[in-house]
Amino acid sequence: MSRLETERVVHLNSRHHEAELHQLQEKPLKKPRLGRRESEPHSHKINYLYDVLSTNFPNDRTFWDLHHYFNLDGERVDLQFDISYFRGLKLSEQVPSFNSDDFEGLRPTMAVNILSTSTYNSDLGLTAQTCQELGIPVYVIFSDHIFEPRAVKAPFLKVIYEEGGKYQMAELHEPCCKEGEEIDPTKLLDVRPDLLPFKFGIMLLNEKYLKKGKRYPLYQLVLIDRKTGKRLKTKTEIAMEKIKEKEQKIKEAEQKIKEVEQKAKEAEKKAEEERQRCLELEHELERLKNPDK
Repeated sequence: MSRLETERVVHLNSRHHEAELHQLQEKPLKKPRLGRRESEPHSHKINYLYDVLSTNFPNDRTFWDLHHYFNLDGERVDLQFDISYFRGLKLSEQVPSFNSDDFEGLRPTMAVNILSTSTYNSDLGLTAQTCQELGIPVYVIFSDHIFEPRAVKAPFLKVIYEEGGKYQMAELHEPCCKEGEEIDPTKLLDVRPDLLPFKFGIMLLNEKYLKKGKRYPLYQLVLIDRKTGKRLKTKTEIAMEKIKEKEQKIKEAEQKIKEVEQKAKEAEKKAEEERQRCLELEHELERLKNPDK
């Protein structure tokens, strides 16, 4: 993890402090397609984060894959975020886009962009700078499957955040866990505990990314609950956990029933043995009373 502090705008990457946008791009990119969903991994990561945030923080509002319109120095600014998270925003209706003017100039608490080959330049450059000019407290950039260029090779997590009137940057380039395994708390990014009820980590998935006949690692941006230190789960994961808990309780109840039945059988056996013993004692007593019989 690395950090960099500046007065207003942070550099695009700690390994490319003086790089221009075109220097991060190794070859010309195709014209971006309409919309931001670029691949299965890109789409899945957005769906996952939306699910996690909406499920675990129902009193906050999370948007996904929307245009966001802001007023910046009298000009209308259009930013596309894969995820935008608003602490305390009460809005149950669905919207075609987020217009800050409709919410008294409200800015998201956190904005997230999952990098793709046709958007990483703008996400790392102009969007990152504009987020700071707008005063968005936390801007998260994550590369989950890109293997070139080297500057954004997965796993790559950058968090740009405002603290103490200055913007700072934190980076993470290694997983905190593999899917299904325990989390290493030393490999997490922890920023703005006053705003965010979670920390950031990278999870190595069991699934692979197939491109041009080759299989590459896939990563997931995960949110770690501050109180429990556990990964925040999706709605389905929570439901499955509850089912497993119920199944476990049923198994435990069945086991207890078996144990009670076994104890009952053992008690019945002992009672039968006692009855037989009493009968034998009665016969012996009768024989002593009537020795001639």
